[in-house]
Amino acid sequence: MALQGSDAGFILANADRLITVASRCVFSFGSGDGLNDLLLTSDDPHGDWRQPVAVLHRDALMMAVLRVTILLDRKRLSFQSVHHLLKDTSVVAALLRALEDRHGPDVFLPSRTDMIEEFRQIYGEIDWKVHGRLVHLRDLGIAHLTPEEMTKSVTFAELRTMVKIISRLTVNLQHLCQTQTAFRLDIPDEYRKLARKAMQRPAA
Repeated sequence: MALQGSDAGFILANADRLITVASRCVFSFGSGDGLNDLLLTSDDPHGDWRQPVAVLHRDALMMAVLRVTILLDRKRLSFQSVHHLLKDTSVVAALLRALEDRHGPDVFLPSRTDMIEEFRQIYGEIDWKVHGRLVHLRDLGIAHLTPEEMTKSVTFAELRTMVKIISRLTVNLQHLCQTQTAFRLDIPDEYRKLARKAMQRPAA
């Protein structure tokens, strides 16, 4: 991976972009989660509303899959590229200097050094076998439209776990770089509730 020039500057310059994509990822998953709740209800099992909701549910989860894989793609701007850079002590030192120049001394807890270590620990929780199956699903089931060639997939629970890890990495990067992009850990739950509310059917 060739990320030449100021590697610390690369992280700072692209943090907002990563956080924006991560936000869209959790918007998609949270909305899909709420629609999933509706589809699991036992009332009105043959209602006309179920088919369009099922389409929206599927598409929301597909977008979540696409964005998780984008955010962890080793060849592009991603959390993986940030992690790769943060393994270099010279990059970490340059990043800490740049943050001090921009935002002042490191006086609040957790310290910037602690947040970098936390980023590494969260990143270490990624199940790369699940990630590999997500990429397989993206390539054959979404991007290339050849689902008949698919031999792997992921469970809803596995996708949820990956989205939670993405969310925690996003909050960490947001706090470390002190970006202006808004992100909260409760966004998936918020959008789950919003999707359920938006699709509420009037009483007969």
